[in-house]
Amino acid sequence: MWLYNVLVISVRLYGSETWTLTKADERRLEAFHINCQRRILGIRWFHFVTNASVTSQTGEEDMESRIGRRRLSVFGHVRRLPEATPAHSALRLAVNTRAGYRPDNRPEWKRRRGRPCRAWMQQIEEDSGLNWAFTRYDRRTDRSVRPRLRPTVCQTSRTDRSDRL
Repeated sequence: MWLYNVLVISVRLYGSETWTLTKADERRLEAFHINCQRRILGIRWFHFVTNASVTSQTGEEDMESRIGRRRLSVFGHVRRLPEATPAHSALRLAVNTRAGYRPDNRPEWKRRRGRPCRAWMQQIEEDSGLNWAFTRYDRRTDRSVRPRLRPTVCQTSRTDRSDRL
């Protein structure tokens, strides 16, 4: 499985951090992943082995969670960049636009007709479970939220240290 992860998965998921996937795309990727695992294990179609038993034998995680983890890691990197960086500005624009704010406060700006395409920020919201659509992007609010997301062990150890001084 090590060769499969190094040679096949790394090539197959190249650039997947920036993909916006539909359910059909996710199904195709997962089918490819399961078929490769079946070939490695030597399981043929007439053996009637379920996909769940194949993944339990190999111990591999599904493609959706791998791509989601990669996407969240890139999001974290972009989020921590300095504000003057173009990638950080693009992220701020994406969050603000998703929240309903017009870019550059131009009143003549309109969306295209029809259903909007699936956005990368929607993927991030699904992967993280957080909803960025209703909060305008602001580093100060991000810093105020950050302490609440820390584990309680870190918070108690900090207060213990300050009591000793």
